[in-house]
Amino acid sequence: MKKNKLVAPVLKWVGGKRQLLDVLTPLLPSKITTYCEPFVGGGALLFELQPKTAYVNDINRELIRVYEVIQNDVEALIDALQEFKNESDYFYSVRDWDRDKEMYAALPDLKKAARTLYLNKTCYNGLFRVNNAGEFNSPFGSYRNPNIVNAPILRAVSTYLNDAAVHLTSIDYAEVVKTLPKSCFVYILKVG
Repeated sequence: MKKNKLVAPVLKWVGGKRQLLDVLTPLLPSKITTYCEPFVGGGALLFELQPKTAYVNDINRELIRVYEVIQNDVEALIDALQEFKNESDYFYSVRDWDRDKEMYAALPDLKKAARTLYLNKTCYNGLFRVNNAGEFNSPFGSYRNPNIVNAPILRAVSTYLNDAAVHLTSIDYAEVVKTLPKSCFVYILKVG
């Protein structure tokens, strides 16, 4: 499978490794047949390598939902993202969707994924942060022209997720590594 240069992270993510790719990639084995990233976040290394078989996990269900929707219904996601506005009052009304637990639980995955991408692109520093009740609570970022709908990147990531054997999960990382094939390369980076 040929690498697509448009395949790149669709989310800003705290602790993202995009700036470290030039340092990390020379440290990797020359041939990776199966790849696992148990804490995917923005997926900088995953999307840089574009392995043919990948086990992609994160305990953050909202994050994995974004990848699932990109994989399964990217055109509907692009359409949904076009409805969002870069306005402070609008941002806070969307941010508050998860305050009503019943209403939020009833939303389709497409709407939840679009919300996560929208909040990520318009909140302060792209910081995915929740309070003790699990409610998104990062403030509005006041960006002039955030790239809420990056259709070429979303489509490229969708194509990669569909053309490769990418297994998406949102479970404890220890459970993920228990089920991997023996030849799998597992990417876990300890920082600090």
